[in-house]
Amino acid sequence: MTIENIKTDVLIVGAGPSGLMLACVLRRFGIKTKLIDSRPEKVSLGKADGIQPKSLETFEQLGLLERLLPLGVKVYDITFWKPDGNSKIKRFSREVHFPAEYADLRRPYILLTHQGMVEGIFLDDISLRGSDVDTNTAFESYSIGDATLEYPVRSTLISNGEKFTVESKYVVGCDGAHSKVRKSMPNSKMEGESSDSSWGVIDGVLDTDFPDFWTKTVIKSADAGSVLGIPRERNLTRLYIELEQQDLKNQLTDENMKYVQQSAKKIMAPYRLEWKSVEWFGIYSVGQRVATSFSDRNRAFIVGDASHTHSPKAAQGLNVSIHDAWNLGWKISQVLKGYAPDSLLDTYELERKKIGQDLIDFDKVHAKAFDVGDQVELAKNFQQNVQFISGVGATYGENVINQQAETIAKFVPGQLPCPANVERFIDSNPVSLETATPIIGQYNLVFMIGDYKESKTFLESFSKSILADESYIAQLLEKFPTDLKEFDLESDKLIRQRYTPVSELFTVSTVAKGDKYSFEIAELPKFFSTYEWSVYIESCSAGPSEKWTTVPSPVTIFVIRPDGYCGTLKGFDASEEGAIDASTWIQNYFKAITSLS
Repeated sequence: MTIENIKTDVLIVGAGPSGLMLACVLRRFGIKTKLIDSRPEKVSLGKADGIQPKSLETFEQLGLLERLLPLGVKVYDITFWKPDGNSKIKRFSREVHFPAEYADLRRPYILLTHQGMVEGIFLDDISLRGSDVDTNTAFESYSIGDATLEYPVRSTLISNGEKFTVESKYVVGCDGAHSKVRKSMPNSKMEGESSDSSWGVIDGVLDTDFPDFWTKTVIKSADAGSVLGIPRERNLTRLYIELEQQDLKNQLTDENMKYVQQSAKKIMAPYRLEWKSVEWFGIYSVGQRVATSFSDRNRAFIVGDASHTHSPKAAQGLNVSIHDAWNLGWKISQVLKGYAPDSLLDTYELERKKIGQDLIDFDKVHAKAFDVGDQVELAKNFQQNVQFISGVGATYGENVINQQAETIAKFVPGQLPCPANVERFIDSNPVSLETATPIIGQYNLVFMIGDYKESKTFLESFSKSILADESYIAQLLEKFPTDLKEFDLESDKLIRQRYTPVSELFTVSTVAKGDKYSFEIAELPKFFSTYEWSVYIESCSAGPSEKWTTVPSPVTIFVIRPDGYCGTLKGFDASEEGAIDASTWIQNYFKAITSLS
């Protein structure tokens, strides 16, 4: 019997990190989702393990970081080993993993923990918001009907041998390298190549006299291949082991695991290497591919491994995948809520396909350096790409939401802002300006106003102009007010009361220099004073990075996208004329990316 009465806004296929991240953000935005997975249960061992600095920021904005940090091991440095003159391996270098001179990071380390723990945190979060995963449910295919239909996407699913249909507005394939959603897309296929190398992976508790397994370490033997060692939670160590034998039949057997272990021992000689226990074992070949298209008619999308595959040695898979999901999630939300036209979804493929290709280009050089054992080149490649590896260096080109602007203090549209410490006016709490606003799907208009008294004329004139009846922004605020009824949790409602008191479309952050007691929030004009939880002070004890404050204009405005990227920015005179120019400039930005129809 076929069941055809299930309807949802977004059908998410695959409950790995990308699928769970997408469900997590969409539920925060009040979007209905159905999340399915063909697996009978969640991942409990192995898989992805490295969470990079930018991803840690993302978990912080989701309010999940405090749950995650105790579950992992922090890695701050990396060691390199190679043969000495007697063909015995010897440490020749120890490097800081994320040198401050190359990457301005609030948390300059990788957090190592297995994928199942990350998935567990996501699962708990979406459960709180009334969502769950339908396991043992396989995706078969989709079709897209008439665009005038409320639910134009029809997907065929199979559960317990029974086929049924889900009608949705969108379907998103988060179902891995062999994605069935991608295979249903008429315009998408994977393109790229595989290398000849094959690697074994073992998570276990080691018995060894090798000194560096409590940091990340790269080991190249004289003639037996390479090992990448990574410390893990619960006293575990993960070893990636290069294999001489490429074609291991019936791969995940006890016999093949013993072969992989023997390969590791040969590479590590003369150091002793044994396993007290093994928790997980896998074998893979390196493949670097990117899908030709990430979307089908802006109704079906693919994210994560469904859209790009690469080697796991740079710890990028989980990180790039969850940011694919975040990029797509806020854009789907804006379109579903009527804030933006359907064309906003064009920017998903435009932006994330670039990141997928950047990842493959980096990974090809990185994996090749591993394969040939060129650790000097490996260290050089890592240093040159440290911003990209950390996540903060993933950048987008110019498009409708990254609008051309003069470069001010090294800020560029399509890039992430640097860390900045400020003091929140209302309660004197020190906060991180770049992550102060939680993930709730709105733009952030950041006004760096300098001295309040010197900027008072600007603020008053700007507020009057932007809130005038004929103002495009005033019309947006009237059409899209904050509606707290659609959110499940009281904590979600509290966050929105603080950061979206007028409209969910954007929040306003005001950063002033000087003494906190030189003015009161109530003195700020209406456009600014309404957002009392995002008025900040640049104080001597908590000053922002020079990149935020060293600007050539008395007032600088940053438009920060819902995913934290800089959309555009501009400096203005602190005069009535400057305020009118600023009002016109902001209205023109939002006219290009929103819809009042």
